[in-house]
Amino acid sequence: MRAKDFFDSEIKDNSFKGHYLNQITKFSVDFNCDTYRKRTSHQEIRKIGIVNFVKELHRNIASKKVSELNLTQIIFDEEFEANEEQRIFELSGYGFNDLIIHTGNIVGSIVYKNHNFNINCRFGNDFLQYMIANTSGFLELENLGSINKNLGLGEWILIYYWKLQLKKAFSLGIYKTYQKKRDIITTIRGSININSFLRKEFFDGKTDCEFKEHSYKNELNTVINMALNKVFKSKYQPIVSDIYNIKNAFNSINNRSLNLKTLQNKKVINPYFKKYNQVFDLSLKILRDEFANVGESKSELSAFIFDISLLFEHHIRKVLKQRLTLFPKNKKEFSIPNGIYENNIYPDVIIDYGNNNVGVYDVKYKNFDFLNGVKREDKFQLITYVASHLNKYNVVECGIIYPLKESDFDKTLEMTDQILNIDKKEIPFKIGFYKICNDLKEQTKIDKEFGEQLSPAANIVYSAFGG
Repeated sequence: MRAKDFFDSEIKDNSFKGHYLNQITKFSVDFNCDTYRKRTSHQEIRKIGIVNFVKELHRNIASKKVSELNLTQIIFDEEFEANEEQRIFELSGYGFNDLIIHTGNIVGSIVYKNHNFNINCRFGNDFLQYMIANTSGFLELENLGSINKNLGLGEWILIYYWKLQLKKAFSLGIYKTYQKKRDIITTIRGSININSFLRKEFFDGKTDCEFKEHSYKNELNTVINMALNKVFKSKYQPIVSDIYNIKNAFNSINNRSLNLKTLQNKKVINPYFKKYNQVFDLSLKILRDEFANVGESKSELSAFIFDISLLFEHHIRKVLKQRLTLFPKNKKEFSIPNGIYENNIYPDVIIDYGNNNVGVYDVKYKNFDFLNGVKREDKFQLITYVASHLNKYNVVECGIIYPLKESDFDKTLEMTDQILNIDKKEIPFKIGFYKICNDLKEQTKIDKEFGEQLSPAANIVYSAFGG
């Protein structure tokens, strides 16, 4: 495996054992080094170049908290708060033979010194595309796998997500604003221009009026139209080939030219058109090439990242809402003190079964440990959620939801039902495994069945609450 292939596609999120740098076995070309006119071993020089690349990247970006970095990020829903304290990746070891890259929930693309460093979805980037489409409200199963993933993770995700958000906003109509207009008309509209009226020698049935009317000619529509034209003329055209009708609609507006350098990032105030805010932001990023793109970035380092655990949580909530009633994610009911003020408690999933009966679930994108069970901190987090809600609700079940590959589902057959005891109350505890199919064409069927598992009467959910 070449260094380029390793950094493009081999590194996955939430790796148990980490990714060993010595998986790179082919050193036929330079990587972060120059062996021209060097008499020493070219292979050793290239190994040093690879190690230096990873260490420099870690020192400059990955060792810092997400909150300390000025990077392009996707926020999939305002209900979900990203963990700003997590790091992009960690390192252990020193040299080429023992250096290991450890990843967490951050997924995306980093370009450093014109080299890609991708952290890919461990379930495959087709499933990543499926989740993005589902959370955006547009499941496009016929197009799954059609995107050329060689474009670069940061590139195709941004374009694809921008397209889905544009389709969602466009369903409300093209954004329009009130604009002042002055005209001599037979019917009085708005205010009369008194000076013009007094200068008239005689009344001819027409009045000089100033009024406001709706117009599609505004900066937001111009920016979106410019982004559409740029994408349709680029290598990303296959991603947006299904929105020609949207492109034609924006092209029909007689847009004025804009200077992107002086353009201010204005927000849509009208709540009806609020969905256009993110489309506008992403359109500006496309026009300014503000995403990880090898060969086109003007800076030495650029990145496009997001927290995939939030995307998975959002996806699970969308799936469950097909069959169950859920409480709002940001419902402020309970809080706990932290020594200075109080933190609100937001369980990932609260299922409303009616008659004050609820199920409390936490969603974890991390790997489930079939040897030791649920991690200690995750158990205590769930216990806090359940104990808090027992003050007001009858908690009839609780548990944690994990993703699991279809090929690993045999491991769940040996798991047994368990009970969580809190305040003399016995509450059924469940581990809900969300099956990720090998063939994503079958995923919608699994999604429909998943909600049935998380009901008090369900006997098909496997459970475990290990040490």
